[in-house]
Amino acid sequence: MPNVAKVAQWFVSEDTVISSMTIAAFMCGVDASVLRHRSAPCDPGDLGRCLRLLEQFPRWKKRMPEMASINNHWKRAVRHWDKAAALMEEEVGIDWSKGDSASRTYAFMKQAGF
Repeated sequence: MPNVAKVAQWFVSEDTVISSMTIAAFMCGVDASVLRHRSAPCDPGDLGRCLRLLEQFPRWKKRMPEMASINNHWKRAVRHWDKAAALMEEEVGIDWSKGDSASRTYAFMKQAGF
């Protein structure tokens, strides 16, 4: 179980979005059926927030396949997660330090059904 204070600090930060909050809640044991919003990332901004969350909680990275159990949107995202993450890292970095437009990542996400 992750450090509760660290998770709480992340939840109140400005680097959150519904998809990353869904990951955090699920990884902390919240039953997906009670989550009000369960959407996977829909653009590189959302994806970056998710990837930065996983950098803070690296044990969750290997558990990402479990997210496929939430819904079909997550199932498609998980299927293509590693490719999308690698593409974003190459194109702009998960912190946007390499650029300010992730058009290839966005196109891939749309094609993959994110």
